Amino acid sequence: MRKLLFTLLTSLFCIPASAQVSDSLTLGKNNREFFIKGEQKYKFSEYKKVFTNPEALGYMKKANTNSTVSQIFAAVGGGFIGFGLAKELLRNKTVYRNGIAYKEKQEGGWGLVGIGLGCVGIGIPFAISSNKNLKKAIKTQNQPTGTEENKVAFYKLDIRGNGIGLSYNF
Repeated sequence: MRKLLFTLLTSLFCIPASAQVSDSLTLGKNNREFFIKGEQKYKFSEYKKVFTNPEALGYMKKANTNSTVSQIFAAVGGGFIGFGLAKELLRNKTVYRNGIAYKEKQEGGWGLVGIGLGCVGIGIPFAISSNKNLKKAIKTQNQPTGTEENKVAFYKLDIRGNGIGLSYNF
């Protein structure tokens, strides 16, 4: 009975264990923790410290440039859309001539809304390209460098919610 009770109590506690700390690069959730390398967290502006591979750094610079261009187009497009909608909503103006009220209609803002939508539409492919280059940079940085002789074989103990595993990576 003691063995059964001991087994039940120890099975309730899950202790995560790992043989090695991963040194691979991953994306974080926000700008303060944009890159996570091992236990260290980096901001987006610190990407030159994170990327040591020159090819990955090139992809990251392309991603940064495309992101900046897409943000500029999005801001300009959003401004045009907002100004055009405001102009369209406030276009009826009452003018008084010789004591008589006239309602003048100003030109609508739908043209400005269309220009804004066009700018936002131009910015979308740049944003998609930025995301692809960012993923390529991370994938390139995480690839092992060198030849097959430099690879190290290691064991890893995985304890997860539904079991325990021992893996041999080579």
